[in-house]
Amino acid sequence: MRPYTSAGVSLFSALRDEGRGMSGPAEAGGTLSDAQIIALARESHAEAFEFLYSAFKGRLYTFLLRMVGDPELADDLTHDVFAKALKLLPTLTREHKVLPWLYRVANNAAIDQLRRRRRFAWLRIGSLSGTGDEPQEAGGHERVPEQAHVQAVLRTLPPENSSALLLHALEGYSYKEIAEIQGVSMTAVRSRIARARAAFRERYSTP
Repeated sequence: MRPYTSAGVSLFSALRDEGRGMSGPAEAGGTLSDAQIIALARESHAEAFEFLYSAFKGRLYTFLLRMVGDPELADDLTHDVFAKALKLLPTLTREHKVLPWLYRVANNAAIDQLRRRRRFAWLRIGSLSGTGDEPQEAGGHERVPEQAHVQAVLRTLPPENSSALLLHALEGYSYKEIAEIQGVSMTAVRSRIARARAAFRERYSTP
């Protein structure tokens, strides 16, 4: 049995470490406020889109990769998200928060993709294991690498639940913000996160 981590060690530490290396561009250009981005969109659609793409592409790609577990698919979905964002930029108002808005587009894209996949076949657990990018645990050559195991378990959960858990545990969004991103009530978000945590604890400890 794979032991459950202690209270002092997060189950998601491996993914947090991964995210630091993958989402660097997210912070590089993040110097404009939401109001400034929206104002820029009204003045220059192309410049606003260029800013959004350079500032947030890495962060959204990381989120989508954690959801779908396939780098090429995550890249395709990232481009789809920004293609939709380009069309929707003129609809933004001063009440919008830009990054949560982008996460909502990404969340919907990932969930739609996973639902289509699951109509035809179950996702393969451990599909990321054995790739050249996965770090091996010291002294555990026979064990599934930590990042791969965490991501594989996440992909066995209902996509709405895994998305809510990722948005809360890794992206730092509140329940209220996740409710806005997912377009559901806070009660639904609480239920999704509670179920995801319970299922994750159970399945994470299974070899």
